[in-house]
Amino acid sequence: MGVGYWHEFSTLRGSREALSGGGTASGPSKLHEGFDAFCRRQELAEETRRAAKMVILNVDPPGHPEFIDCKVKEERKARVLIERGYDSSIDGEAYSSVFFQNANHSVRVTDEFMQAAEEDRAWWTRNVTDGNKPADQFRGAHTFLRRMAESAWNCGDPGIQ
Repeated sequence: MGVGYWHEFSTLRGSREALSGGGTASGPSKLHEGFDAFCRRQELAEETRRAAKMVILNVDPPGHPEFIDCKVKEERKARVLIERGYDSSIDGEAYSSVFFQNANHSVRVTDEFMQAAEEDRAWWTRNVTDGNKPADQFRGAHTFLRRMAESAWNCGDPGIQ
């Protein structure tokens, strides 16, 4: 029997938020890579089916472009390997050499975000650690929503909750 996990990354600092000791945080996507490696190890130990995890990020914190794009980028790598002749099966060399194959990504949207998308208003992500100060502005929430849809069209993720 396989193993399933879920992780809610919305309370983690965004990739450009300051650390108290200096520097900037790695952000949710980097931590996600570590969890992906853990699931891959679990999968090898189980040998009956792949381990899986659900990774959830609210629409508010920074780091969304990296989160939305990370699986698409890895899928592109797999496609290049397949074009070069690597095994394209689910457990083949192409897919076992890229990240996020054991993950289902979801973005949790709010009514406020969906209203902003419908009205084509700007959307701000908000820092996690400094009282939700605005961090990144997207010209239109609809553009941000479209980016999620295009990613889902390419690789099936992120889902929207």
